[in-house]
Amino acid sequence: MAKRPLAVIVAGGSGKRMGASQPKQFLPLEGKPILIHTLERFLNWNAELEIALVLPSDHSETFLQMGNQYLEKDLLSRVHLCKGGKSRTESVWSGLSFLFGHVSQVEDCLVAIHDGVRPFVSEKVLEHAFQLAEDEGAAVVCVPVKASLRQKGKDGNSVAVDRSEFVEVQTPQVFHLVRIYKAFTQRPHDNFTDDASLYQNQGHKVVIAEGSYDNIKITTPEDLSVGKEILLRQQQ
Repeated sequence: MAKRPLAVIVAGGSGKRMGASQPKQFLPLEGKPILIHTLERFLNWNAELEIALVLPSDHSETFLQMGNQYLEKDLLSRVHLCKGGKSRTESVWSGLSFLFGHVSQVEDCLVAIHDGVRPFVSEKVLEHAFQLAEDEGAAVVCVPVKASLRQKGKDGNSVAVDRSEFVEVQTPQVFHLVRIYKAFTQRPHDNFTDDASLYQNQGHKVVIAEGSYDNIKITTPEDLSVGKEILLRQQQ
């Protein structure tokens, strides 16, 4: 991979669905906060990678305490705090804007946009997604749909659809930095469910990168239990 890798990691969860008293990204997972696991996956994968970490402003102090406790100084120095917005789109835009103004030679950079509570992304997934984005312009990590699917009709009826034609979208979603930055500056509205949809709305091509069923998003207590099993298995 010739281009420099960067990342915007968005961590604005509240923990309500988790039933927790603190934001879910700060909950412990086998001795470390979930967010620390996520950051380590990116920072340990590539020594040049820098991260724009987007948090609500009132979470910054909590993260700094955790970062100093769990991350080596050389790793923490590559994490830059950015203020989150009212929506996910605004938060991603905050991180992209920071990177666009912070790094040199932006035309030679790729950026991954990732959920802070997906702590199990592997080096293999990262490598594949970044390489595809370099070659094709943008790559979205996905996995095949396992469940049977039905499409609801307005009349209350439903029909079966071929699940082989569908994939489940994950993060990271990786783009050429200049292109995704321009796409965000031209966005007509904020009603996009993911960054690739916003990017594609501007007429750009998006290809699918192979994901992993381990790459779950932790949002409920059940996810946390599954996550512990995944982490222990990956560490064996």
